[in-house]
Amino acid sequence: MKKYKIIITSIIVLLATTGCNFKNENSSQVISNGKAINTSSMKHKHCTRQGKVEGGSANLSYELFYTGENLNILKSEEQIISNDKNILKTYEDAYRKIHKNYEGLQYYDAEVVLGDTSVTSIITINYDKINIKKLLAIEGEEDNIIENGTAKVSKWLELSKKFGTKCEEVED
Repeated sequence: MKKYKIIITSIIVLLATTGCNFKNENSSQVISNGKAINTSSMKHKHCTRQGKVEGGSANLSYELFYTGENLNILKSEEQIISNDKNILKTYEDAYRKIHKNYEGLQYYDAEVVLGDTSVTSIITINYDKINIKKLLAIEGEEDNIIENGTAKVSKWLELSKKFGTKCEEVED
């Protein structure tokens, strides 16, 4: 009996330490324009919201990396879940059409991942490196998070709050 307790305790300790190290390693880096960006010196907020779509549901997740009031990197994952292949195809097509507007814009990384019961849009924007003028030419200057050429955390949080997004500070 004592032997089993030692083995189980060892496994739990191993999983806990491995899980923590894995989380810390991944949470301090983001891939932007094909390169790993070390975000360990930045503050980090994790934001989420859920929603319903006709014939399914939506899980939306956002990672904000920032220094002071400046939003440095935003990574969004918007997932639509449905058993209806037509709904998934509609969202896949819509996401691809939106992403097409940003093609060629460096430091705006976008992909669409289609699964059996979901479609996910993943976007990473490196505001420290992106050409803000080109970004604003695509998105427009009205109702934007850019202020004096810089993305602002407070503007993003204010805009997202209108849609029921909840955020919490992440301790890396």
